[in-house]
Amino acid sequence: MKANRFNPFWLWFGIALLLSILPFRLYGHAFGERYDLPLPMNLYLAAAALVVLLSFILATYIIRDGKVFKHYHLTLLDLSSQPALTTTLIFLLRLFGVLLFLFVLACGFFGDQDTFNNFSPTFVWVIWWVGLAFFSALIGNVWSLINPWLSLALLSKWLYSTFSEKELHDQQNRLNKTRPYPKWLSAWPSVISLLIFSWLELIWPGSEKPMNIAILIVLYSAYIWVGMYCFGIYNWLHHAEIFNRIFTLFGRFAPFSFSSGKVQLRLPGTGLTNDHAERFSSSLFIILLLSIVSFDGLLETPLWQSVLDAIAQSEFLRPTLLDLQNRGVDLIALIKSVALMLAPLLLMLVYLLFCKLSSMASGSYMPIEEVAGQYIYSLVPIALAYHISHYLSYLLIAGQQIIPLISDPFGFGWNLFNTTHHHLDISVVNAKMVWYSAVFSIVLGHIIAVTLAHVRALQIYHNRVQVFKSQLPLVVLMIAYTLLSLWILSQPIVE
Repeated sequence: MKANRFNPFWLWFGIALLLSILPFRLYGHAFGERYDLPLPMNLYLAAAALVVLLSFILATYIIRDGKVFKHYHLTLLDLSSQPALTTTLIFLLRLFGVLLFLFVLACGFFGDQDTFNNFSPTFVWVIWWVGLAFFSALIGNVWSLINPWLSLALLSKWLYSTFSEKELHDQQNRLNKTRPYPKWLSAWPSVISLLIFSWLELIWPGSEKPMNIAILIVLYSAYIWVGMYCFGIYNWLHHAEIFNRIFTLFGRFAPFSFSSGKVQLRLPGTGLTNDHAERFSSSLFIILLLSIVSFDGLLETPLWQSVLDAIAQSEFLRPTLLDLQNRGVDLIALIKSVALMLAPLLLMLVYLLFCKLSSMASGSYMPIEEVAGQYIYSLVPIALAYHISHYLSYLLIAGQQIIPLISDPFGFGWNLFNTTHHHLDISVVNAKMVWYSAVFSIVLGHIIAVTLAHVRALQIYHNRVQVFKSQLPLVVLMIAYTLLSLWILSQPIVE
């Protein structure tokens, strides 16, 4: 029994220590010039693969309790006995989120339409989308407290109940009887929404225009609030609000958790342990989240340029492409759109294949969809790692633009806080730092993924031989994706 009381902190600490002494020399991409690595790229890839493999061996040998992580939570702050204070703090956070939401809309509709002179584009794409994802994963998830769509929906419900409590009760009963949330719909609304959002972010040329951003926010708000009205606030929030799903997933990785008036400290990633299989649509959502960041990185590689060249030179496709071009179709955007659709499907097929192999290796022959749902949360650290490695330099450099925009958010020539003359300082980021952080986060993300998959296998099988066999295909998949991720990140550097 004593052997099961292993403290996983020491495993993770040892892995981090091992990573810190490996001979990585790391350089970043997107700096506009080629860098020569001091060692051949193959050596870095081999070292990363060995570290991930070693983490699997250590986890298999040391971790023997599928519920081991549930024992290590430290309460730092407990306000559950002070409901008035908790309510006040939550109210202030919700108010802040709503005011910021309205401010972004005002800047988009009424401010200067130059991207660099308007607060909305920098805030939405850099501070909120990239920065809040970093904060959610590295600190804790606060989106549920500042989510303006949730706050305004709750406010609307409170106002209605205040003036007509009986009518609201009767209305909710009617909605529950005639319009329950369809089980078949599952998380498909969020999958489709995330795919559309990805297209807008990565491909649509008008995504940075302030007016377009404001219009998209209004359209998304209507989509969220109509769904909340029809199916219930929290039903629709859980199944359809993509940012709630993303920031919640990343927040489950974070070392701090906030719930029931308590702030707790935990080992990073332990919040991603699950005790049931997710449905296929939820699994696809995480696969899509993982694939879109990898796809964005792939667009910066020579391989993508080779694909474009091959399509342009194809005798079979040329007549169709010329016809589309004559009709005014943006061929590059079209090709990117098709590739964006295919990327998550391809990744899902690969994931399902390895899940099938895992089921066969364990001898359980569990349905492939169930296997995929059992291990899907172990992929979240990989998605997060790639998000950090890909967007770090973008956040640190482009994020500085918010400093002058705070003083002149509408582009009217104001200087409210005397910061309008601030210039971007690219020296805060250097290639070496970005590459170090990229490789470290990718490798560490896969190590945590391997550990989480092993813990989940212990909960499923309870037989160490089955656990070991079931994990072999998944470890191969983790190593392969580690190599692919590092290769994508290295291409803008070494080519």
